[in-house]
Amino acid sequence: MKSGSKRLLLIWGVLLALAVLIFIGERQRSEQMGLSSQRVVPWLLPAPMQDLGAVEIMVKGSMHRFERDAEGRWFYHGVHDANKAEHGHNTDPQMAAVIDKAMVVFGRVQREQKIALKAGEDEYGVTRPDVFILVYLPKADSPLASYAVGTIATDRVSRYILPVGAADIVTVPDFHIKNLLALIDAVKIAGATKP
Repeated sequence: MKSGSKRLLLIWGVLLALAVLIFIGERQRSEQMGLSSQRVVPWLLPAPMQDLGAVEIMVKGSMHRFERDAEGRWFYHGVHDANKAEHGHNTDPQMAAVIDKAMVVFGRVQREQKIALKAGEDEYGVTRPDVFILVYLPKADSPLASYAVGTIATDRVSRYILPVGAADIVTVPDFHIKNLLALIDAVKIAGATKP
């Protein structure tokens, strides 16, 4: 073999080795970028909405319970005496769809800002809230999580919320709370128009 051919083979060998090293390096870099770019979503709820069985919303002392039936459809339940025997519920398909939409949106609530809770102060309205939210797993007697809903933040688009037992207040978009309050109004209107 001529020396020119040996040199050409050597050059091609070096180029092939470099191409393999570049390919391996780029693959590792893209995997690392994929891992580092995965965003951890700061959900408010501790479980996805599809895993929950009931949501209770207390507004100025009045309790409103939304629950899923055996087929997973939402209905307005109210609060029943624990001493009463089991009872059935008829799920209104139209109202079930309205409740489901509201619950899906509520299930997407993300925590925004974190604020340290100051003992003895109620600057954010979470000590004696007008709105209190409890979420339950299916057939659970104790809530999975509870939230004291405080006042509207100074930005006028967020609301202060204290996850009960947490050391920090968080802000969430206020429209989520407004949607829940509108759902309660819709259920009241629907109940008033039923024969």
